This record gives sequence, structure tokens and C-alpha cells, in this order.
Amino acid sequence: MKRKVILLIIVAFTLTVKAQYPFGDKWYQNPLGFKPVELHTNMGFIIPAVVVAGGVLLTAKDSTLNNRLSVYTEGGITFGYKYPYTTVVQSNTGVNFMLRKWMSVGAEFSMTSPFDEYNTTLGFSMRPFARFYMINKPSWKFWFESGGGIVYFFDNFPKPTTHDSRLGTYWNGTTKYGLGLQIAINNKTSLFCGARHLHISNGNTKGAKRNPSHDSNGLFAGINWNIDSDNE
Repeated sequence: MKRKVILLIIVAFTLTVKAQYPFGDKWYQNPLGFKPVELHTNMGFIIPAVVVAGGVLLTAKDSTLNNRLSVYTEGGITFGYKYPYTTVVQSNTGVNFMLRKWMSVGAEFSMTSPFDEYNTTLGFSMRPFARFYMINKPSWKFWFESGGGIVYFFDNFPKPTTHDSRLGTYWNGTTKYGLGLQIAINNKTSLFCGARHLHISNGNTKGAKRNPSHDSNGLFAGINWNIDSDNE
């Protein structure tokens, strides 16, 4: 059953090779932003949620799985690739729970600070996510992560520019996807780092004229602590 679920994931992310990318995006700027995958939008939450549900239903629970619950804190920075090339600094704290050796779910609380020539504000967000482990060993792990949530900014974001006269909103959706590498220091503690894509928009909740949106790519690094660590 595990192989069937993995095959489902591969098919979901590859059968749209000829699909259209969002206007102005290059494939290397937003590799999984093509239609209908669009992991930079609400699909960044929906697709992982469907895969997680299928994995739980179609695969057996592993009673020998250790270190299932962990907490982490991380910092990250992403750089906008569209005008006004907004830089976004994030501080994230979250919890991660292993459902299977190859799959986990979690949630994080973030402080988000975008700044550029027009924008300087601070936001707070909540984001559930799913991780899929290509490699999961006691000493190191390699995973893909995707998830989406909501963010509230203290000022409208993004603000109008000379290239786009639209004004963003206080409330927005936020999605992130990317790759992470985690290396154990001991049985309780590990360090991790990776690269991710960040998207912020309001999903046209106020209409297209109030949804200028933001996209950026960058790096993150942090530390993870196993809560229910077993001695090996």
C-alpha cells in the first residue's frame, strides 16, 4: 500500500508537465506553481491534506515508530522575484507529529516581516503543514513540506507601486513549500536547514483589484527537539 501512495504523490506532481505557469513566473522561480498543482496557492494545503488522508487510510500504523512528537524553532528569509522585490523575514515555532515513517503533519506560529521601498509591516500567522520524507534515518532526514494558513498584517500588504496600483489587505492567506535536511546531534536534538517558496495573497476575497500578492524564494534554518524521545 505504501508504494501505491508514493506513486499517487509522484503522479499528482508530474502529470501536469505541460501545464501553464502563473503569469510572469519562470519554472525555476516557482517550480510547483504550475496548474493545476499550484502549491503557491490554496492547493498548497489541499493537495498535501488529500495525500495525508490517503496515506493514513491506505497504510498500516507503525507501532515501532520512535520520536513521533517534536517541537522546533527556525528563522528564514525569502527574496521576492517580482517588483518591488520584497524581502520577507520570518521567525517560526511549531510542532511536528509523525504519522508514518515517511509522513508527518504539524502546525506553526510565525512572525512575518516584509519590507521593500513601499512596504514595512509585521504580521502573525498560523499554518498547518505536511511533510513527506524521502529519507528518514535516525541520523538524518530529507523531506518535502507543503502547507497553508492565514496571516494578519498591521498594515495593508502589499501596497501600491509604480508597477501595480492595487492595494492589498490586512488579512491574507500564506502558503509555503520546500525541501529540508535534518541532521541529528543526539537522540533528542537535531539541526535542520532548507529552501522554500513563500506566497502571500488574499485569494481574491476582496476581488482581483485588492489582491496584488507576493511570491519569493529563500532559505531557512532551525533546531528541533524530540518530545517523546526513546533511548536507543
